[in-house]
Amino acid sequence: MASLSKKIINDRADLDSLKGTHEYDQFMQMLSGSIKKVTDVQEYPEGYGEPDYDGETLEPIWQETKDYSTIKRFGFTEKDFW
Repeated sequence: MASLSKKIINDRADLDSLKGTHEYDQFMQMLSGSIKKVTDVQEYPEGYGEPDYDGETLEPIWQETKDYSTIKRFGFTEKDFW
């Protein structure tokens, strides 16, 4: 039976060892996707969404932000992705 083990990527050295592979490309795509965050910044009253809440229905307010913490963990900056 063939081994289906995937290499675990814990740091930049692990990632660099996969350069030129499909796994490397997939991981870089995942890292790129980790930059953009979309967060609901609507302020909801206490108890909103609970079964006994009887106040008005509020629409979410979506705000896009950037978070570089994941790419920094692997030694990249924003410039590496644009």
